[in-house]
Amino acid sequence: MGVAKLEQDLAFFQSILGNSGVITDADALVPFNRDWQKKYEGKSSVALRPRSTEQVSEVLRYCSSRRLAVVPQGGNTGLVGGSVPVFDEVVLSTAAMNKVLEFDEVSGTLVAQAGCVLAALDEHVGSKGFMMPLDLGAKGSCQIGGNVSTNAGGLRLVRYGSLHGSVLGLEVVLPEPLLPPPPSRGGPHGSGSSNGCSGGSACAAAGSATDARVLDLLRTLRKDNTGYDLKQLFIGAEGTLGVVTAVAIQCAPRPASVQLALLACPTFAAACTTLRAARRMLGEVLSAVEFLDSACSDLATAHLDGVRNPLLPHDAAAAVAGLGEAGDTGGAGAARGRQGGEEGLVAGGVGDDRQFYMVVETHGSNAEHDTQKMERFLEHVMAEGCVTDGTLAASETQAKAIWRLREGIAEALARRGAVYKYDVSLPTTVMYDLVEVLRQRLAAAGFGPEEAGVQVVGYGHIGDGNLHLNISAPRYDDDLLHQIEPYVYEFVRQHNGSISAEHGIGLMKAGALPYSKGPVAIELMRRIKETVDPQGILNPYKGGDG
Repeated sequence: MGVAKLEQDLAFFQSILGNSGVITDADALVPFNRDWQKKYEGKSSVALRPRSTEQVSEVLRYCSSRRLAVVPQGGNTGLVGGSVPVFDEVVLSTAAMNKVLEFDEVSGTLVAQAGCVLAALDEHVGSKGFMMPLDLGAKGSCQIGGNVSTNAGGLRLVRYGSLHGSVLGLEVVLPEPLLPPPPSRGGPHGSGSSNGCSGGSACAAAGSATDARVLDLLRTLRKDNTGYDLKQLFIGAEGTLGVVTAVAIQCAPRPASVQLALLACPTFAAACTTLRAARRMLGEVLSAVEFLDSACSDLATAHLDGVRNPLLPHDAAAAVAGLGEAGDTGGAGAARGRQGGEEGLVAGGVGDDRQFYMVVETHGSNAEHDTQKMERFLEHVMAEGCVTDGTLAASETQAKAIWRLREGIAEALARRGAVYKYDVSLPTTVMYDLVEVLRQRLAAAGFGPEEAGVQVVGYGHIGDGNLHLNISAPRYDDDLLHQIEPYVYEFVRQHNGSISAEHGIGLMKAGALPYSKGPVAIELMRRIKETVDPQGILNPYKGGDG
């Protein structure tokens, strides 16, 4: 981009957004150019912060005329390089579009701009007795528009479903107008209305200019069976088809009763048996079922201050000794099915009986009823031997500590060093096989934990068959990567899985789409992209466009 042209571009952007909406300072651009893992980094010289749909439309109109590539960016919490530039694309941040537009306290429907932070929205609807239908570890910084654009899943999909079900409507700005411009105000035969109206308020509405770039699907209806459900095209499209500017979403009633248990299982097969029992015995109140292997627990407790595993003796003892008042510390309120204070914090010895941990949560309306269901479930799985130890949170503080152990894994891995992350869907019973065979493969190639400091760990949403496979290494290494890819993708294809369960394709998996999609599906996706974005300016090189 020439200097003169760049100055011309910046002048236009500033005329639309003001000086505060155009970021050009090199230091200020760093968080827009680099993902939080510091794995992907572009070289954009400008980031834009529009405040309205109209401003987004004007930006895209200009960028289309100049054929400037644009990367839509929300909270930039993605894991596959989908929200940062590859080269010098213009970054379009939705962070300044952070207004709640409407909330219906009867139906629980929320309408908000795309830049609203997920945790802030949950707090907003929480004050009215509702909750957002998704919950992520990055909820303090991710934005609802980015959640929708990546079809984020999160911790409670097993209860509240995916965004394909909870999103009721969208407003999206397209890269190109889909309608011809309206005729001039005078029309072909002189002055007068060009729309055929003879006056009145309806005529005034019809006569207002229609922005043919703005796709208005912003409805709050649960039922709308009028043709193609177009909003679904943009859920998970990673900003390659349009910029999501507003979202209408169905919120869930906030539960009056929350029960949370941390369980230890001797094998992954035992964890699967526990999942089956949870579905059968907890049924209508089951809200989350997570798993992590013992290596993940070790990483979280080693690299994160204050994180403890209450089912391990040294962690439990530390919780009693130094993390607060007895009975309200360390995330443990009960052990081996018992509920209480310090006695419940001390678990048995560490051994082969706790190779995996599970977090099981219920959301309900009657605490006594839900507690009884959870206790009967715990008694059953312990009697069956598929759970060897367990702790039931007795307070909100304890519950937060248990969730911190699970949600802190990604942060702990980042602190250890380089991380190769894979987010895959597989049949539940074979999910952990991928972790084990990859450990063997890397060790045989000289990338084991002893000789190379490489650790292969697994955790994720066992309730919906989503494995987060992570390979932690001292540094990024091309030889190590060649041992991992395409082996991981081939394993997934052999088991009829998906190479992306919830993180998206982004830049990381742009060339791997054929492992999950057939040629006809890929060609249809290409034609849709070509129709909506014929110049290919939106998020190039991402989502299979690579």
